[in-house]
Amino acid sequence: MIKLSIEAKKLEEIETLSRQALNGMFTPEELAGSSKITLAGKLAAKTAFLKNAGMPGIPQHYRKTEVTKTPSGRPAVKILDAELNEKISKFQTSVSISHTQNTAIAICVFYNTG
Repeated sequence: MIKLSIEAKKLEEIETLSRQALNGMFTPEELAGSSKITLAGKLAAKTAFLKNAGMPGIPQHYRKTEVTKTPSGRPAVKILDAELNEKISKFQTSVSISHTQNTAIAICVFYNTG
């Protein structure tokens, strides 16, 4: 089984968020050194991931994940919530993020390897 989700976020969506809202959606590691367009990409990835997992992309769910980088520099989603981890445990996950100056897009794929 393969599940695919694509999400786009505009830079202005990040620019309108308060510092408190950003802290509620992103981990300190995600916020450290990230530009606003990078955060838009991370938000798109989190939203696409949560949609694939069958969870609404609402602010309290965003902190259940963290967008990181693999040693090769590819984005990855780290699951910080045991219940969410159990829910998608039968899937492998792949995520890709791209952006222009004003828009970020992320694609998240869940797939079985067996």
